[in-house]
Amino acid sequence: MQFNYRVADSLGRIELGREEADSKEQLIFHLKAQGKYPLEIKEATELFVVKLNRAHFSRQERLTFTQQLAGLLEAGIPLERALEILSKLKFSPNLGDTVTQLRRSLQEGLSFTAALERFPDFFPELYINMVRAGEAGGILPQVLARLAKYLEDEINLRRFITGSLFYPAILAVSSLAAILFYVAVVIPKFKSIFQGMDAELPLVTKIVVAFGEGLNNYWWLALILILGIIGWWLKESSTPEGKLRVDSLKLKLPWIGPIFEKIAISKMAFALSLLSNSGVSLLNSLTIAGKIMGNECLAGGLKKVEQEVRQGNTVAKSMAAQGIFPVLAVEMVGIGEESGNLGTMLDNIATTYDGDVKHSLNLFMSLFEPILIFLMVGVIGMLAVAILLPVINMNSQMNSLS
Repeated sequence: MQFNYRVADSLGRIELGREEADSKEQLIFHLKAQGKYPLEIKEATELFVVKLNRAHFSRQERLTFTQQLAGLLEAGIPLERALEILSKLKFSPNLGDTVTQLRRSLQEGLSFTAALERFPDFFPELYINMVRAGEAGGILPQVLARLAKYLEDEINLRRFITGSLFYPAILAVSSLAAILFYVAVVIPKFKSIFQGMDAELPLVTKIVVAFGEGLNNYWWLALILILGIIGWWLKESSTPEGKLRVDSLKLKLPWIGPIFEKIAISKMAFALSLLSNSGVSLLNSLTIAGKIMGNECLAGGLKKVEQEVRQGNTVAKSMAAQGIFPVLAVEMVGIGEESGNLGTMLDNIATTYDGDVKHSLNLFMSLFEPILIFLMVGVIGMLAVAILLPVINMNSQMNSLS
């Protein structure tokens, strides 16, 4: 069940929010465990919750909303008035309805954080905790500006990765399709010609013809194999244990494994820097960062780091003890802790690894594309030899007889 609540913290500050719990008593116990004193708890209207949870939004829509709201607040416009202005803009239906509902939530007396919590599909935990820290510290416009910068960098990185992989993927798929068509359609047409030759066929011709016949006769077996691999992948990705195995495998892949690692470390450092510089506690920052890393193996290691930090260990020593985090990241975190500038150092780590990701991808693509072209030319050349070699041999025999 969903509950709306109003609580006071140890300093007497009032906080409004929404949370799911099995009962009101369980929520009260949970809030008290966080050092909060419940003042009012009401069960939320389920119809409203279901309606809101159906909405889904793109990263670009979230960025647009954040940029425009940050700009209005930095101009000195009150939050409710800023949302009213945004509700009049031509957004997509989902986003426009969301902005309207956020404004209504503020009019009902909820905090902006509690209003955002009604839209978990649009505002992830990182976003909500950043806003919570901004509201508590009275720096909401600055926090939203940081969030907008983070979201923009995230989108740019995704576009860079997608753009870098697009051409090689098209080249690989088209080359594979051309080769399969050549083997399955073109080669069999020469089979009758080859059978009419009295001479022994070259080994390469026998292999190509046998492969073409196998592809024509047992294509369904290849289809079953491909579907089986896809089914296994989907099944593994649907369970925590499977995700852990898949993500562990990703990190072990040659060439691209280190790229996956750098992407995860970059996300982690960006999140930790963003949260810690906005006033979120280190323990909460570690919890949230682990959820957005995109790799269950590294996220599990970061969860162990959080547990050790909770027991009094430093972040750097806890990370080093896991044995899965890059030495450079661990050393930079250690320097940040020793100098008292952990937030700044985390920002440097994020920038460093973001640059490394782009450099590694450029290097990988610069090697992958010529290797792919070389392999494609080699395969096509072998197929051409398989067809031409028997013809050349036959012509040679005829010339020798004449």
